[in-house]
Amino acid sequence: MKRLQISIEEDLDEALAMEAARRRVSKAALIRGYVRERLGGERAVDPLDECVGDIDDEAGDIDDVVYGT
Repeated sequence: MKRLQISIEEDLDEALAMEAARRRVSKAALIRGYVRERLGGERAVDPLDECVGDIDDEAGDIDDVVYGT
């Protein structure tokens, strides 16, 4: 983990301290959560990603399936 130093206004620090106390987490953990939310966080791994491209066969004619032609 990388250490980062920031400057914020006193009222914002007080609000942050109150919210951190309410959630029973550190201010640093709260800030990390807010930053992760804002920046999109870590992308969840889709288990089906590994299956993409595994089938070498051509897809059938969808009209045959839908309309029975």
